[in-house]
Amino acid sequence: MKKNAGIVLAMILYAFLAIGIVFVIYIGGTYPVGADAMSHVYKGNVLYHNISRGNWYPLYDNLWYNGVQMLRYWAPLPVYFSAFCQFLAGGSDINGYLIYISLVFYGGALVWLYIGIRQQRIMLGTFVGVLWFFLPNNLYTLFVVGHLGRALLMVFLPLILYFIEISLIKGRWQTVCKIVPVYACMLLCDLEYAAVFALIMLSYLLIYRIINHQKGRCIPIMCAMFLGFALIGIWLVPSLRGGKLADDALRMMKGYFQDAVISLDPVRRLTRGNVDYYFGLSVFLLAVFGAVCGKKRSLHGFWAGLIFFACTTTSMCAIFAKIPGGRYIWMLQFISIALCFILYSFVTWDTLKRGFVVICCIILVVDIVPSYTLIYHGKGTLTASENMEQSAQGTLIAKARKITKQRAALIDGSTLGAMAPYLLTDYNGAKVPESFGTGWRAATTSNNIARLNDAVEEGFYLFLFDRCLELGDDTVLIKKSELRDPDKDLIEVTECAQKLGYILAASNDSYLLYHIKTYEQFGTTCQYEGLAIGSSSDFLAYGYPNIEPGDSNNVNDYSYDKLSKYKVIYLSGFTYDDKDKAEKMLLRLSEAGVRIIVNGDGIPDNPQTKIKEFMGVECQDIYFQNGYPVLYTKEGELDTSLFDVDKRNWKTVYLNGLDNTMGYLYDTGVKIDFAGNVENDNIVFLGINLTYHYFLTRDESVGKFLGSLMDDALAELPDRALVPLDIAHAGDQIIIISPQDQVNTTIAYQDIFDSSEKIHSVHNLLEVNSGETKITLKYPYFWPGMIVSIFGVIGWILFGVWMRKRQILNKS
Repeated sequence: MKKNAGIVLAMILYAFLAIGIVFVIYIGGTYPVGADAMSHVYKGNVLYHNISRGNWYPLYDNLWYNGVQMLRYWAPLPVYFSAFCQFLAGGSDINGYLIYISLVFYGGALVWLYIGIRQQRIMLGTFVGVLWFFLPNNLYTLFVVGHLGRALLMVFLPLILYFIEISLIKGRWQTVCKIVPVYACMLLCDLEYAAVFALIMLSYLLIYRIINHQKGRCIPIMCAMFLGFALIGIWLVPSLRGGKLADDALRMMKGYFQDAVISLDPVRRLTRGNVDYYFGLSVFLLAVFGAVCGKKRSLHGFWAGLIFFACTTTSMCAIFAKIPGGRYIWMLQFISIALCFILYSFVTWDTLKRGFVVICCIILVVDIVPSYTLIYHGKGTLTASENMEQSAQGTLIAKARKITKQRAALIDGSTLGAMAPYLLTDYNGAKVPESFGTGWRAATTSNNIARLNDAVEEGFYLFLFDRCLELGDDTVLIKKSELRDPDKDLIEVTECAQKLGYILAASNDSYLLYHIKTYEQFGTTCQYEGLAIGSSSDFLAYGYPNIEPGDSNNVNDYSYDKLSKYKVIYLSGFTYDDKDKAEKMLLRLSEAGVRIIVNGDGIPDNPQTKIKEFMGVECQDIYFQNGYPVLYTKEGELDTSLFDVDKRNWKTVYLNGLDNTMGYLYDTGVKIDFAGNVENDNIVFLGINLTYHYFLTRDESVGKFLGSLMDDALAELPDRALVPLDIAHAGDQIIIISPQDQVNTTIAYQDIFDSSEKIHSVHNLLEVNSGETKITLKYPYFWPGMIVSIFGVIGWILFGVWMRKRQILNKS
């Protein structure tokens, strides 16, 4: 009876604390906070309104990224939970956010209470249940990163660890089977996080086996987690087919490892604020104490936590970068897994004397106090809605909402996180489509968006506005700090906008708002004079917008007839299936008057010699530091700009085998060619990665030289025209009426589009012909996913039967 009363009191305490957390956030008026928080609120709101219309699984949302498959590439469980919280809030998405936070706290606390009950340690379980939410790293995830999906996953994390632990100790078939649905829920909260958890569990089970000399119980646990993957196949299979991986993952991963001193410095939060991932000095000391003094049952958890902590340090980054797939494992994001190991081992350390338990608890509480500012921001003078409206006015988003007819591009460097796209598309009844959003991996147009960001940062403003028009953006909002030189470029960016028909509609100290008069709905047609083929061929196009990106990197995928329509063809990072055939076609094109520019750095290695060689020209490695020497060209000497600070060590190539030299330099007194012709004047080879240097520096002398290599054959801008369209979204159908053929609708092409009329993907955008085009949205990879899910369900049942029989046989 006393035990039951304690459990009830703990649950009541949790309820009061949940209300208290929400109240503290509410009176601050600055919620929702966190870079990504509003993207989750947005998705929950979209789903909520779709469900109210009877659509329980919307395949498509037309507001972000020129159209995106919302639930395919974004984990669905947090979206449904957010929609449920919005329902509890009476339809208010902002109040639904508060309920979301309270239920995440309450759910996580109940899990730890349940663990405490099962371990006969109710008081400690109750304490850890409160502590779990307030751990600095968990608060950082929720209120700085704003990852609501990962916050929801934190509810399931201690629960699955408990089931795994009990399965290891007792081997009960019922407990092992419970791992399957719990792990499936984790996958549906955050696929990447749950997948890394599975990898960590392999190490954890290995440590457990070494310490405890247990055999035969590790494999069933991994089988259960595998079945968790299979169970959600209906969503998992489409999610893994398609989507985007970060091309610069290696560079990005460096930001997710840090010095151990930073991870353990409790004072740093007071001097710098909550800007770093904090492992927690108290938790680390607890892990060391447990690893040295703990008993056999809890020992492996403490050691697992310490080993995991070691893997988050800067020295481990280089090691992970060399492991296949390791560049996508950004360890600091997964600190909560290590914290869970340590706290779970603390709860199960039943031989630790009460006095030591109390001391450990006090130290843990003291360590979390400096992170209180993540929740408490003082009593605000404005409500959350008033704060949002103030942001919308100050950033000119409110003005952009009023003047946009078809779609807007909001280029702010993500300084407002997900709040900016939310304010544009989903705040206060606004439904303004945009080419940006948050969660770019879900966007078919992610490459298009990356080019816009690069263009504004490097100062290629003609390219920026031309490609915005290609994306159907009649409104472009730019934060001044994103310009290459905010003080000097204000006149230039406006002049470039005017060349495309955009006018400066509004501006303030921080933002520029441009708008072009267009049809209510429009597409575009465009004729380019140049074509860029290859994975690294974009760099030239920034300075020469009249060059379009090829849809394939393989030269053999293009026909002579198609390529002969261009004046200039630029190749960099290209491939081929048949080298001889590719060379003969390019030679034939050059003889017909097409200018062929080949970047030596982007020539593929010859499969036999392993040397970069094409059309008789060989490329040899050369290194420069800080800058080029004097470059001698037919236009005169070029004294080029220095390299960027982070590009001081410049590895590139020079050229051997040219018939006619157009550019050379001297390296240690030796003359070296970096530009010239082969076969005829229309085939030009270029070395020393000069196009990339121009992209980074905007060196005018280099730009003129590149123009001369192309024989100045390109006009400043492509011949782009606006075409009026009639576009209607009706349920799972899109109906488009076009007055002419080969019109870019500015809608992002999706692999779920199905139509009896001809449709094409051009530059990741949907192209249609004249007349009515009716497109039906179909669930992607339905039957393959369904088969995997059926396999998961049947496998789960058979696994349970097998585990039960195995347990009975072991007992007998």
